[in-house]
Amino acid sequence: MRLFALFVLILTTYTTLWAQTDTTRRKILDNKLSKEVIKTISRKSNPDSAIAVKSEAPFLPYEGKIIRHIVINHIGFERTMYDSTRRLRNQITKIADALHYTTRESVIRDNLFIRENRPLNPYRVADNERYLRDLDFILDSKIIVHRIKGSPDSVDVEIVTRDVFSLGARVSAGGLTDYRVGLYDANLFGMGQRVQTDLGFESGRAPSVGFDIFYRKSSLGGTLINASGGYTQLDNARSLGEENEYAYFVRLERPLVSPYSRFAGGLEVSRNWSRNVFQTVDSTFRKYRYNIQDVWAGYNFSIGNMARNRDRHFAAIRYYRQHYSQQPVQPGEALNPLYNDEKFVLGEMTFYNQNFYKTRYIYGFGRTEDVPYGKTVTLTTGWSKAMGQKRMYAGTSVMKGFVNRNGSFSSIEAGLGTFFNRSRTSDVFYYIRGTHYSKLYEYKRVKLRHLVQGGYAQAHQVVARELLTLNDELTGFSPDSLYGTKRLYVRFESTLFTNLKFAGFRFAPFMSLENAFLKNYKSEKLLGDFYWGTTGGIRIRNENLIFGTIELRAFYFPTAVDGVDHFSFKVSTNVRLKYSGRFVNPPSFVRYN
Repeated sequence: MRLFALFVLILTTYTTLWAQTDTTRRKILDNKLSKEVIKTISRKSNPDSAIAVKSEAPFLPYEGKIIRHIVINHIGFERTMYDSTRRLRNQITKIADALHYTTRESVIRDNLFIRENRPLNPYRVADNERYLRDLDFILDSKIIVHRIKGSPDSVDVEIVTRDVFSLGARVSAGGLTDYRVGLYDANLFGMGQRVQTDLGFESGRAPSVGFDIFYRKSSLGGTLINASGGYTQLDNARSLGEENEYAYFVRLERPLVSPYSRFAGGLEVSRNWSRNVFQTVDSTFRKYRYNIQDVWAGYNFSIGNMARNRDRHFAAIRYYRQHYSQQPVQPGEALNPLYNDEKFVLGEMTFYNQNFYKTRYIYGFGRTEDVPYGKTVTLTTGWSKAMGQKRMYAGTSVMKGFVNRNGSFSSIEAGLGTFFNRSRTSDVFYYIRGTHYSKLYEYKRVKLRHLVQGGYAQAHQVVARELLTLNDELTGFSPDSLYGTKRLYVRFESTLFTNLKFAGFRFAPFMSLENAFLKNYKSEKLLGDFYWGTTGGIRIRNENLIFGTIELRAFYFPTAVDGVDHFSFKVSTNVRLKYSGRFVNPPSFVRYN
């Protein structure tokens, strides 16, 4: 009888508390401010307005107040079809509702790092809003702070997130006989799980079709650790060699989600091997097998108790091992760093102070985008073994980001890295590069933004590292063998965001002019050989759908280089165009390619 009475008491207490919490939740959701904010990220929004505001600004008035309740208000896909005709919208919405799983509230809570009954830190809240927006199954997120009558020292926090339609497809075509198609669900059953598979078709391939399968779970058990794994026959893992590779891989990653978080790290294990799917002559096919083990961890110092102090010191260590159980038999590859074992241990200190602006129309078609600004300085040292040589390493890099009052923003970065032992230095690389996005020029029905990028890099006493290339500096320019010791490049690109819409899809034509000099050891020219090209096309995107931008791009390169056509055309889907920055990265050698 006593047990029954105790059970009744517990049940009554729980029911009362639940009812009070639910009443509080309804009051928050019915709040006028809440309804207005929801409109800004649902179908009644006006995505054509440009914004440029510091991400922490809305939360500064509530700094230090205790968070009483955190309430999740999720906007499903059915409320996002704001730019189609009513009839088409209704038809699309019915189909989407039948196929789409709304993100579960528990998934949103698993990706929160603000907590109830703790003081509100405006910068940490802004970091969490941005982190939610970066999830691939969430289109937009907003956090609203509600004052509480009679409790001036407390607030309620509402998390508003907006789904994208998580089912997607992608197509990549290099020609009529070379293309890949893929299907995926980025939010399987609304549980923050991504499952995808791809099929690759290419003439001369045997078997004629290759495939891969991939799985990822975001914030495993609320730990903010992303777990993923997969199998590929299409070179979709961390491939090193130049042949088509198969691979198994497993990855764990915990990013540094905020400067107020303490730990970050990652783990990757993979097994990779080349497969002669294109029936290359045995004497020229490079047959090899290798394994990769890569693990790193870091700790964030100087967090302190002051919300407005964003200066941080992050210490990290990384161990990497690349081991070939089978190497190519061709004599010419014996001295190729790609096909030799490599091992290194690196320690790195990162000094950073980074914040974000919220804006639109960088790569997105009206969605909220986050632009980092501030400074980052890294100091790296460690030990390396490659090509049979044991050497020490030292490197440094500096990055500074700027956001201007007129809405333009820029970044500049420089780095220097070198290996050394008792006798001499080797593999010395240094670089400087910069990026500038113009302000958004708005006309009656179109918007225009310009991009300028450029950089200089130089290599000295190269022994075991890869020489400089142009593979990233000239878009679509990937020659089979073009390397140098000095590189200078500049790129100009303009993107026109139109107001044209069809079934939720919007259109943005673009055009770029790209120029580069590359000098090798034998060249007597001051800057080396000159290469240039122009590329243009159109990007198409529906922000309500999970798959990325569809890009139709044409290339023209007047200089004849092996592996590069004068004219070429490429259609790609699921292009992930994004401007964002991480607070820290795994310790690494200075990246110059």
